[in-house]
Amino acid sequence: MDAEQIFRAGALGLHLLFDEATIDAAFEQDPGRLRAIVERRRAELQAVLAELLALDRADQARRFIAVLPGELQHVLVVLYFELLSRRLGRHGRTLH
Repeated sequence: MDAEQIFRAGALGLHLLFDEATIDAAFEQDPGRLRAIVERRRAELQAVLAELLALDRADQARRFIAVLPGELQHVLVVLYFELLSRRLGRHGRTLH
C-alpha cells in the first residue's frame, strides 16, 4: 500500500482507512487506556501493521481494519492521526 498516498489524502481531510464513526469512537477513548492496549498487545499490533502495509490498495486496508477488534481499530486511528499531524507539522500545516 502506498502510505504516502494515504497521508497525502489525509492532509486534504480524506481519511481513506477509517470511517467517521470509527474515528469519532477512537477519539472518545481514554488515552491512558489506549497506551495500555499498545503495551499489552504490541506484538499483535506490529503484525497488524505489517499485514496492513503489505496490502495493495486502501480499500483492502479499510476492509482489513474493519474486522479488527474495536480497541485495535482505535489504536490504529490514533496512531494514524499522530503520524499525520507530525507530517503536517514538518510541512508547516495543521489539522483542522
